[in-house]
Amino acid sequence: MADEKVNEIEPSLGALDEKIARTLGDRVILKPLTRWNEAYKEFPRYVMEYLVSRYVEPSNPVDGQKKIDRILSEHYSESAKKELIKSRIKERGQYTLLGQLSVRLDQSRDHYWANVPALGDDTVRVAQKVLAQYGDVLLTSGAWGTMEIEYDGTYEIKSRKFPFYIREFTPLQYTRLNLDDFVDKRVEFTADEWLDLLIQSIGFNPAKFERRVKLLMLLRLVPFVEANFNLIELGPRETGKTYTFRNTSNRAFVVSGGKATPATLFYNKASRKLGVIGLKHLVFFDEIANTNFDDAEASISVLKDYMQTGKFSRGDQEFSAPCSVVLGGNIDTNLELKQPEVGYKHLFAVLPEELQDPAFLDRIHAYLPGWEMPKIRPENYATGYGLLTDYMAEIFAELRRRNFQTHVNAWVDFGNMTGRNQDAIKKTAAGLLKLLHPHRSPDTLASDEIHPLMELAVEMRRRVTDQLAKILPTEFSNVQYGFKLTR
Repeated sequence: MADEKVNEIEPSLGALDEKIARTLGDRVILKPLTRWNEAYKEFPRYVMEYLVSRYVEPSNPVDGQKKIDRILSEHYSESAKKELIKSRIKERGQYTLLGQLSVRLDQSRDHYWANVPALGDDTVRVAQKVLAQYGDVLLTSGAWGTMEIEYDGTYEIKSRKFPFYIREFTPLQYTRLNLDDFVDKRVEFTADEWLDLLIQSIGFNPAKFERRVKLLMLLRLVPFVEANFNLIELGPRETGKTYTFRNTSNRAFVVSGGKATPATLFYNKASRKLGVIGLKHLVFFDEIANTNFDDAEASISVLKDYMQTGKFSRGDQEFSAPCSVVLGGNIDTNLELKQPEVGYKHLFAVLPEELQDPAFLDRIHAYLPGWEMPKIRPENYATGYGLLTDYMAEIFAELRRRNFQTHVNAWVDFGNMTGRNQDAIKKTAAGLLKLLHPHRSPDTLASDEIHPLMELAVEMRRRVTDQLAKILPTEFSNVQYGFKLTR
């Protein structure tokens, strides 16, 4: 790794970057610092950003980057090497491992078990002090971190040995969270500056994009801040869809063009474990055209009901969940005109046949026109400061608990719009308001702040019903979308 190449990642900073660093301090990071080694693409962005924020000095990054190289080479192992890692723990008595960790309560044994993918073992014992300190996150979304694992071959339950024991755990995440402080910091920025900060925070250079594209990038983040929000984005390849949903929060789960079953999505009756929709804040179906829904009739029926009510039933049990559902995929695009190629009967035509059900599609709150999104190339990557990804993810999780639909209700008269269309638009506009104007109350919001977001929300919902009108014209023709601001 040549020093001159490393030093290229520290650009001359502009006025906005200096303001971001001055105002937000240790909650931001110089984004290019995390991209010096292509071998680390497998790590979630928030893991690399945590390590960089701890060990790398922007003015002299080389020493810190070498230290991170050493830490990862010594303490991170892929699950394919699980038998080797188990052997090291046994032979040395203890071992420091960097990786994912989650915890579950085994009610039948009245015992907490840790799941450590690097060991391929979900019955690892965990110290009570680890549960006391980090139980909230480990029992819900799980976390990446460094863990001290000991070996004790004498511990057994009903003649079965459970030798691995997590004595210490240090999460690779931002822990000093204060949402009110974050909201107060927003006051220091203009709306355009804040929008650019958010675009840099998800890894892209706002100077490369028009405002329209930046708002569409922001729309991708609405499922992170608005519970039970259903979004679809179809467009060309390499526009950053998967990158955004895989790297923005560990509370998101990506289903990558494989098999989706009721057990993995909702509830496994055999193991009595909730599926990803019951555990995560967001599930992204990547390459949706290639997703195979096992037991399609049951899976899609449950998913359709969940997308409408936020509830699902398995057997005699009913569950509620706040998880947002995002469908992503590719559609043939005229890149020069920035529009889908002609020949599609409708813009849902690339979905699996079983998803082209009008009742299912009507549950989608917003259709993001992915054909307008530019290809993401290295020259479009962020060059300045952005929020630490893990800090941003925790802020997004807190914003989910705040109701900004009250802002929309206070400002908007929906006229003759149907209830379902109103709900979709309210959720989209509320999510955008949380992201752009988290410091506003209904009384302090301005018309020039809410009006463009309402227009965008209407456009995204109208695209859904316009396509449904091509599938079922008797029901979805002449849909009314007139609204006016009441203040």
